[in-house]
Amino acid sequence: MSKLRESKSLKQNQRVAKNKAHLQHPLIRHRINEVKYNIDQILLGGFSPRRFCLMPFVNIILEPNGSVGLCRHKGTEHSLGNLQENTWQEIWNGEFAQRWRSEFLTGEVSICERETKDQGCNLCPQLGKMFPENPKELQVQMERPLRLTANFNGFCNLRCQMCDVWELPNGFYTEDNFWKPARETLFPHLKEIDMLSGEPFLQSDTFKLIDEVSALNPTCQWSITTNAHWKLSPKIKKALDKIQVKNLILSVDSFDPDTYHKIRKPGDLNRVLQTIESLRHYEKERIDRGLSPLHMNLNFLIQKDNWREIPQALSFCLDRNIHPFITFCYRPQEHSLLELKTTKRRQILEHLLKTLTWDEICLSHRVLSPLIDSLPPLDKALALDTMKQTKNAYEMEHPCD
Repeated sequence: MSKLRESKSLKQNQRVAKNKAHLQHPLIRHRINEVKYNIDQILLGGFSPRRFCLMPFVNIILEPNGSVGLCRHKGTEHSLGNLQENTWQEIWNGEFAQRWRSEFLTGEVSICERETKDQGCNLCPQLGKMFPENPKELQVQMERPLRLTANFNGFCNLRCQMCDVWELPNGFYTEDNFWKPARETLFPHLKEIDMLSGEPFLQSDTFKLIDEVSALNPTCQWSITTNAHWKLSPKIKKALDKIQVKNLILSVDSFDPDTYHKIRKPGDLNRVLQTIESLRHYEKERIDRGLSPLHMNLNFLIQKDNWREIPQALSFCLDRNIHPFITFCYRPQEHSLLELKTTKRRQILEHLLKTLTWDEICLSHRVLSPLIDSLPPLDKALALDTMKQTKNAYEMEHPCD
């Protein structure tokens, strides 16, 4: 019995130590401060942090088939128009775009109701830095985007089960319909570029965009989302050397080789892990040469196949000074936990709340929130009570945090 108590005590101490390490990690502290700054900017503008997002006022997203949107979180199917029918300027201030902005200006949010509630994506770190000095400049019609999400081509070396971008076309953006006018009306004014595509580092348009914008607008900040399923070549290093990197976002949805291969067909996890290590070494080289860090983030999309891997994903990231972003698969429904029967969703939630530490719960709120909301009222109440008990236990252990 004594050994059993010692073993139980050891496990509790290990959980507390891990809890402390995660919540006090400099990356997490920095991210919390960024979110606080964004919230402060929203409040200073006279808006509610729960019912306002700056993204539709500053961002435009261009899809491989010419479709135009305002936000990556809404997905490729949330289109405001198409460049085959209208110019991006016409779409930018079209009826749909104006209605979207109006919802945030009035606080009557419908289009992004679920995203702001469950994902908190409207509090995206560093987005607050794009707030105008005078909030009255935020209108239903905006002069031009300050941020470009470039999803130019569908080409990718993976066929992820929850993604359809690799099925989209390539080569839509030509000198006449994009590059020539963009040099005058778009590139010089951008504060940020967010590269998506199928796999950006395998597409010639990525390197062309880097060359063009870095020459015209060298202070532009870049975020690039990649599957890291490639080898870090001199060509990629040379391109990255030209830009100020805001984030390099790694999409990795499992640390089990078989599960990774199933989700990201026909992926090889070892290839990705090798690339991540190469990027870490390259980042040190960049810093030594006076260039910006890569500020690596790792997106981990929770779905039916990988929901047990949350602790492993968090530890992998923070042990390597990579910021973890645990998010939730809503679409396609066949891969989402929300498609499961109520009994199974309840079991999954109970398991997570029983096994996750408080810091892991905090960093997994985008997963837990939709699960809780999907259950009957009594189950919701029990889940929230369990979370409250876990939080109270943590605060007793760390009263100064």
